[in-house]
Amino acid sequence: MGVYYIVFVVLLHPATQPGCSETPVPGATGQQILEANQCKIYNHYAPFILIGILAWNFTAGSIMAGMNSILGNASIIKKVYFPREVLTISSVLAQFVNFLLALIPLCLIILGSGLLPSGLVLILPIIFVAHILFLVGLALIVSIAVLYMRDLALIVEVLLQAWFFLSPVLYVMDQVFPTWKQVVYWLNPIASFIEIYRALLFFNYTPDLGFTARTCLTGVGVFIIGYAFFMYKRKRIGELI
Repeated sequence: MGVYYIVFVVLLHPATQPGCSETPVPGATGQQILEANQCKIYNHYAPFILIGILAWNFTAGSIMAGMNSILGNASIIKKVYFPREVLTISSVLAQFVNFLLALIPLCLIILGSGLLPSGLVLILPIIFVAHILFLVGLALIVSIAVLYMRDLALIVEVLLQAWFFLSPVLYVMDQVFPTWKQVVYWLNPIASFIEIYRALLFFNYTPDLGFTARTCLTGVGVFIIGYAFFMYKRKRIGELI
């Protein structure tokens, strides 16, 4: 977080709009709400960008750790029988612990920036569960796929770099995808998770119910697909290793 703060806040500080208002007036139009949000981002860019960074680090770390969970524990798998999916699931949960620990300095930065999260943060556990399920599903898929193609780890690293820049980690969706924003949300669930985290921790407004429900259902759906795929291929893990 310190590195990103120095690069994007100190060295590449965004231009601040003089005299702008961070709070939209009652009955404000969509454009006025957007301008107020932009003002808040400019004035508090550090917590804005760090929320996206932490959510992304949790995502990328879980995928990479999950992908290596089976192959990296080949010696144990050959000696002892136990549910193989435990290795992959535990690798994602370990990344989640790191994510929770990183939220502590993030909260200090948010408070230090003069922002006070509202009671909406009580919704976060639901989003955490959906995010974890989404990542477990992906991790279960790639943990089996890498057994068939060992070079997949290198390919995934490159894909993660592309995924990083296609997700609103460093920017706002309205700036980069003003027309195709809803399409990107559908195609890129991580963009949806980041937006919900920022809505709860940064902008302090309730995310759209339909948007939140779709994001959570996507996490559940990916988990079901990933788990079913892993169970289907589980019997071949020994010979593939």
